[in-house]
Amino acid sequence: MQRIKVKFYFWQDYDTQNWSYTSLMGNDKEAVLHDFDFGVIFNNDRAILINDLWREFYKLYIMMKKSETDSTFFASQAKKWLDLFLTPFQGELNTISFKKGLYRPKDITPYIHVLINHVSEFIEKHKQFGLSAFSCAAVEKKNHEQVSTFFRKTMKDGGNGIERKSAIFEILYYENKSMYFFEKSTINSITKP
Repeated sequence: MQRIKVKFYFWQDYDTQNWSYTSLMGNDKEAVLHDFDFGVIFNNDRAILINDLWREFYKLYIMMKKSETDSTFFASQAKKWLDLFLTPFQGELNTISFKKGLYRPKDITPYIHVLINHVSEFIEKHKQFGLSAFSCAAVEKKNHEQVSTFFRKTMKDGGNGIERKSAIFEILYYENKSMYFFEKSTINSITKP
């Protein structure tokens, strides 16, 4: 059985046609963004498109890390990357001339929105700190807490008639109540049964 290493992280055993992979940790992620050849997985046209998408994202990633990055240049490069991200399909479906695009506008995540519309502002405003001083951990933690609250402490948009409440309303009500009791220091004064 001959084993051939294909670029970085995918191996194919040509006798068995099995693919295996390793997990990406630390600098391995950057290596994949920069060097992985999607031609081993996709046809040539599709691979070129996906390779371009990841290489351009890698350039944005590197620019964000540098303190000397010009915010206006970053904004223009980010918009170009978004245009590539939103590459539409071409031709008529189920014909030989059909060319698959990449993503649709509804696939834009809040992180992509921030990358395109706000990171250039952050670069300009916070040059002395650099973007490495910022973390999304607080946002992720808040999201985790709200999802947990939704599943543990709401009726999940349920109920009948006057008892029916939006889960969002219930989550905000719970958070406001928690903040009120925290500010008034009443949490410690109530003994738990």
